[in-house]
Amino acid sequence: MSIITRLTPARRLAQSARPLADVLVDSVRRDAAGGEDPCYQESGKPGQLDLELDHGNPAVARPSALLPDAPPSHYAMAVLLGRALDADRAGLARLQDADAVSLIAVPSAEMVEPVKALLKRYVFEPANVINLAELRDGGMEIADPGSVAVFVDRDDGRPAAAERSDDLIKAARAGCALLGISSDPDRLLPPELVRLSTATIEIPRCDAQSVRDIIRAATAKDPGEVDPRLANNVTLPALDLAVRADLGAEASLGRLRLLADGTMNDEATVPKLSDMHGLGEAKTWALDLIADLDAYGRGELVWSAVPRGAVLWSRPGCGKTAVARALAREAGCAFIATSYAQWQAHREGHLGHVTQAIRNTFAEARQKAPAIVFIDEIDTLGTRGSSKREEDWWRAIINTVLLELDGFERREGVVVIGACNDPNRLDPALVRAGRLDRKIEIPMPDVPALAGIFRTYLGDELAGDNLIDLALVAHGGSGAEVERWIRDARGRARRADRPLAKSDIFAAVRGDRKELPDPVRRRVAFHEAGHAIAIVATGIATPRSLSISDKGGLSLNEPGEGRALTRSHLENYLMMLLAGRAAEVLVFGEASAGAGGSEDSDLGGATRLATRLETAYGLGSSGLLFLSIDRKSSPELPSP
Repeated sequence: MSIITRLTPARRLAQSARPLADVLVDSVRRDAAGGEDPCYQESGKPGQLDLELDHGNPAVARPSALLPDAPPSHYAMAVLLGRALDADRAGLARLQDADAVSLIAVPSAEMVEPVKALLKRYVFEPANVINLAELRDGGMEIADPGSVAVFVDRDDGRPAAAERSDDLIKAARAGCALLGISSDPDRLLPPELVRLSTATIEIPRCDAQSVRDIIRAATAKDPGEVDPRLANNVTLPALDLAVRADLGAEASLGRLRLLADGTMNDEATVPKLSDMHGLGEAKTWALDLIADLDAYGRGELVWSAVPRGAVLWSRPGCGKTAVARALAREAGCAFIATSYAQWQAHREGHLGHVTQAIRNTFAEARQKAPAIVFIDEIDTLGTRGSSKREEDWWRAIINTVLLELDGFERREGVVVIGACNDPNRLDPALVRAGRLDRKIEIPMPDVPALAGIFRTYLGDELAGDNLIDLALVAHGGSGAEVERWIRDARGRARRADRPLAKSDIFAAVRGDRKELPDPVRRRVAFHEAGHAIAIVATGIATPRSLSISDKGGLSLNEPGEGRALTRSHLENYLMMLLAGRAAEVLVFGEASAGAGGSEDSDLGGATRLATRLETAYGLGSSGLLFLSIDRKSSPELPSP
């Protein structure tokens, strides 16, 4: 006597002769039309379903205006889930077996619930997906054949770990198949479920072909070729907003491009790294990273050899965001910009909501990989154990970020860049090896760098003009200020109905500042000459130029060879720093306040250097002494 084996819906679907994406898309379409869904039409044989599993009765494409109004995100999940199940039909066939323990890994957290809903409605049959609450209340001891217990990512309202483990035990004892759906199974699913699993089905990210198929499913028309970069930025909400059957395929793709391509449009306004100036070590690091990412993309470099992250720090306006954007664009990576302020604004801003926002950021990066995650003002997070208010809150936030950074050891294609003004405020664990382990300063631009920045933002305007005089007037300004000055100057010329002139830029840079009176300019000239004479006499550097602007004097020097920090060498530095003031005394009989007034002044630098000579280097009259001094306010040597 032969034994008749009952086919579960999953096993029957696995035997389909059609592409499973087509089967699921047709199911979504029929369901939206309000008719009987093929997944639920019972045949004369108990336990079997009449799906359109062969090519004998394909779905008929109808005009766009007649298509049912199913959300495009439903079609998206049908396409992506269908592809994943097609790639592992053996795994699909076993999903409802009583001894099956399986995982489904999705690219992003936003896909977890849609995948669960799609499986329940079109793959398992709703009655076969058990209610965990019913299990928990003792309402089920033995499950029907084909029953599945589904576990998804932890979230604010979900049971605690111990309760989830108890649910898992009860489901297994009841004879259910066990299934976990998660964007990060190792962290977000019960660990026992992960260890017991024997199969993992990977849901793919959206690519150009899948976006094309989704639009075709929603509109019954082919939209044509889809830009892979656009596909890399597609989200489920963007599909629901952009794609409509009544608009047609091409118009829907155009709307999607406006939404999903926004980051690329933003990046188009950022200069190329090769055209950026005054970035110091950050430019070299970024160009090297682009080369490494390119080699990784070609399969010539393993991911473990690619730098995972860094912290860019500088004063405001020096180009931290521009560097990260330019890097992402030139490396062909998605650019995901975020900050603690954005995380805190997620939903009601409760701790669980903030940590979920952090996980969503990194899940989006994994979905769009290769990707650059840019965390602005990362020093807002501070340091654990710093005795600040709400220590438990900040500890949880930092721990969540650390957990996500560590997760990249298992996730390829994502680089994290933090940006801040003060790297000393960062938690040490954030910048340890393997995380954000490079701290790179972007300096304030010097005069040659400012001239280059002016040229970059001017483009072809004033093409024949030497911009050094503008840079001299703008010395002390940042790249962001140069961009603002150029914008203001163009507005000035536009209102006067004439082309841009250099005088417009001078006016924008100077603002309300007046030219220095001749007596003051003469004093400044002798002051700067005193510095230059001391530099030549001591051999510390080589003077290249001296100039005077409405903000005072400026000297450009080429540093000399590196030397040991002996007492005599440090005293030469002190002599150079004080030589401008000494020149004023020699020529005018008294000094002005021009040598002091700020931390960056001659007197400020000399005071810090003399203090370190006495209290840190062991070279002063105080003998062998070291007192801890804040390095931020006490650089090794001031610039000559």
